[in-house]
Amino acid sequence: MRRAVLAWAAAYGVLRIWFATGHAPGWKLPGNDLLVPNWVAVVGCLITALAVITIRPKLLWLLAAGWLAAAGFILLDLVAAVLPGLGIPFDPLGMLCRLGAIAGAVLLALIARAHQPTPKAWPPWVAVTGAGLAVVGCLTRLGAQAVVGFGQTPFGGNRSVIIFQGGFLLVGTALPFLLVSPIGRRFPRWMLLLPGYVIGAGMSAYFGVGLIQMIVAVVQGEPIFADIALPDSFFWVAVPAYVVWGAGLLAATRGYQFASTKASDSECDLQVTHG
Repeated sequence: MRRAVLAWAAAYGVLRIWFATGHAPGWKLPGNDLLVPNWVAVVGCLITALAVITIRPKLLWLLAAGWLAAAGFILLDLVAAVLPGLGIPFDPLGMLCRLGAIAGAVLLALIARAHQPTPKAWPPWVAVTGAGLAVVGCLTRLGAQAVVGFGQTPFGGNRSVIIFQGGFLLVGTALPFLLVSPIGRRFPRWMLLLPGYVIGAGMSAYFGVGLIQMIVAVVQGEPIFADIALPDSFFWVAVPAYVVWGAGLLAATRGYQFASTKASDSECDLQVTHG
């Protein structure tokens, strides 16, 4: 596994140097394929290689989170691929580059997990709090949209929008509920773990970086998302709401994983006892 990460860091570092020296293609989404400059990604590859050599689990987890955050546009890739009618540009090459960063994050997480002590289960209140925050984030985002008007969106009124809005509500209400409710234990684990982790991580990374960019823009005296005809106050409510929503989903999903694993172990113990 360590050799795989070193090979990834070398290959991905060469790719980022190639892009940084003026050979990057034209991306369909704003900015670069990653949410960080190319030279920052090159330095990240170097730090990743050094961290793998020294094996420091906390640093490996931090780097994995950093690469995931840098690939935050993957959230738009998924939405654009599933619902092309929304009008979000789909950039296959950019998506491949982002998947490359995510592959590095996954490898780092696997190594970090293999070299750290068995994590202690979170108390139930953490997952419940996370689920509550996810719902609050969803409702806050809806409230912000209600203030500016539901007609003020970059998408047209077609079937894809209806599907997106339905999924939006399910992820903000039903999914958090199932993650902390006994009803959720009746589903196969992957059916809740997969959307919980993927959507929670993608939302936290994408909008977390967006929030940082907003703060930097204010400090530098630059406009916030000047190309979108919505007031700044909307973004100062909606973007943090997404961050809270994503973080809450991650906490609830992690709690669900601990609880479902414990329940599965208990069932195995009972089978062994009665056997």
